[in-house]
Amino acid sequence: MTRCLLLCLAACGGAGLSADVRTDVAGRMATVQQPIATCYASALKGNRKLRGNIVLTFAAAPSTGEFTDITVQHDELGDPNLQRCVITEVSKLKLQKPQSTRIAVSSYPIHFEPTK
Repeated sequence: MTRCLLLCLAACGGAGLSADVRTDVAGRMATVQQPIATCYASALKGNRKLRGNIVLTFAAAPSTGEFTDITVQHDELGDPNLQRCVITEVSKLKLQKPQSTRIAVSSYPIHFEPTK
């Protein structure tokens, strides 16, 4: 069994993000927790000791709320396939309540750790 924990720390509290937008971002990210855990489970098959954090940056497009410009800001795991899989899953998201302006999330950490 594997576990990934999507954290909405100060990342979602970035300048200019309202509480409603932070909640929306966290809610959307929660919907990909299981698919990202599946990405991690696949990566663990190649390296059972794989654990740590990946920190993403991304934006939500104006009007549509689609998550765009997704990049890995920091990666403690060093697994390019896991990175690609996480980015693919996050790129499927869009805000439930799109905003009229572009929303930038400067740091969104995801913690990966195998469970016993």
